[in-house]
Amino acid sequence: MKQQEETTELINKRRRIQSPSISSFPLDLISELLLKLPAKSVGRFRCVSKLWSSITTDPYFINKFETRSTKEKPCLLVTFKRGDRLFVFSIPQDRQTPNQPHSISSQPVHSYHMRYPKHCSFLPKVSVQGLICFANPSKPMIWNPTIRKFLTLTKPEKNWEHTVAFLGYDPINNKHKVLCMPFNETVDECRVLTLGSAPGSWRKIKTNHKYLFRSYYTSYNCINGVLYYIAYADQNENAGTILMSFDVRSEKFHMIKFPWNNIGGGVLRLYEGMLACFRSNYPGDGITLWILQDAEKHVWSPKNFLVPFYYYDRSLKIACNLIGITDSGEIVYVPVRFYKSFYVIYYDPKRNRFHRVEYKGISDDESRLKNGLVRSRLFNIPIVSNHMESLVFF
Repeated sequence: MKQQEETTELINKRRRIQSPSISSFPLDLISELLLKLPAKSVGRFRCVSKLWSSITTDPYFINKFETRSTKEKPCLLVTFKRGDRLFVFSIPQDRQTPNQPHSISSQPVHSYHMRYPKHCSFLPKVSVQGLICFANPSKPMIWNPTIRKFLTLTKPEKNWEHTVAFLGYDPINNKHKVLCMPFNETVDECRVLTLGSAPGSWRKIKTNHKYLFRSYYTSYNCINGVLYYIAYADQNENAGTILMSFDVRSEKFHMIKFPWNNIGGGVLRLYEGMLACFRSNYPGDGITLWILQDAEKHVWSPKNFLVPFYYYDRSLKIACNLIGITDSGEIVYVPVRFYKSFYVIYYDPKRNRFHRVEYKGISDDESRLKNGLVRSRLFNIPIVSNHMESLVFF
């Protein structure tokens, strides 16, 4: 028996010697193998060893991974908070089966839940190269849903009781920057912080225009290295809205006139790679999408959509929100209230047709029971469009 144990140990020892360990592989080979994995797997594998952690947090690796991720289709990030738990669901933004009829069978959902920092507001609006900025009243906060990490930034100014914050991305230098201003105060300057720099290194920059914000959650978007956001011209309640642009790389501001004169700034969206602002017409008349053609000359072009259900999914009599536009030009809607199922409505304006895709694992009875949400009301939950995976580590 003892001889058999010694023989077995000897065989195992020889196997260990003959079989190379993962650390004996060349670093560039390990890096290439990790680059082929989904971001969620890479994030988990950072815990395997110090070597893998150093490889996957290296700026070169992250930039190479981001380049690959930009070629993939974006997703819709469905999120809601209950107590100190944050529930996150990721579903495809583009419709996967374009030739299917009106009702499409249920699709799978990637999901997880995590702890959420206490005493922090939660209303994600825009995903910028995989990161999301929260308009936390006193201190801005950055979230990377892929690696499940939060970063609370330092307060830009001690005398700023409440702030408004936006997130921009410079694709040339691969840098995220946070733009921060006081809430409900007319100002002509802001504070800018480059992610990855020292925590308190906010820089003061002149905006060249005076304006203010009357909402913490004003509409904004970042497209091709330019951050766009809506503001009010001054304190006058009857003052019109203006559109500001901020070049993330040069840190220069520009004011853009809206294509209409009356009050109301609309909502900013991405349409065929360009900035677009949509406004609702009367129920049943559809929507008008204004596309920015030339920012310096304030040139917009209108595009009308006779959407048959801007306010309601008439088959179920449920109000819907427009949350985005796919790469193929389909308009994406989601219901305001979720009951037994979660679904996304796609409207094809060229064919004047709509399709509904249902997703299991979000609001159905089984999922509610599993997550302890049997009696929870899922109403106006945040949904972020054009989200992509990112390995950016704070």
